[in-house]
Amino acid sequence: MEFVNLAEKIAEADKDHLRNVHLFGTENFRSWMLHFEPGDGTPMHFHQSPETFLVIDGRCSVKGLKGDERVMEKNDIIFLPAKEYYQLTNVGDRTLVLFGNRSEPFGVRPVRAEE
Repeated sequence: MEFVNLAEKIAEADKDHLRNVHLFGTENFRSWMLHFEPGDGTPMHFHQSPETFLVIDGRCSVKGLKGDERVMEKNDIIFLPAKEYYQLTNVGDRTLVLFGNRSEPFGVRPVRAEE
């Protein structure tokens, strides 16, 4: 078993200005924390495996390739099927903290919309 204290990881990300903190990883699963300042986010992309995100703090815009958008707030969870394009952006006025899980190891590259 492995345990992580998210409050400690958030403090570490604040102190060291980290955007992506790896929490757990195996050959077929990974968990991580994203830590975005206001306006920061990801490019439009998808992954080969399904994933989830839980908003720990802040406000997150989730946009689809066709322009659909929803704003998530603390305690909201999103499920993204494999190969579904999305973009995450911090639309709040404070740090956005997301907890993510995906059924693949660290190091597998996403497919970006412009590729």
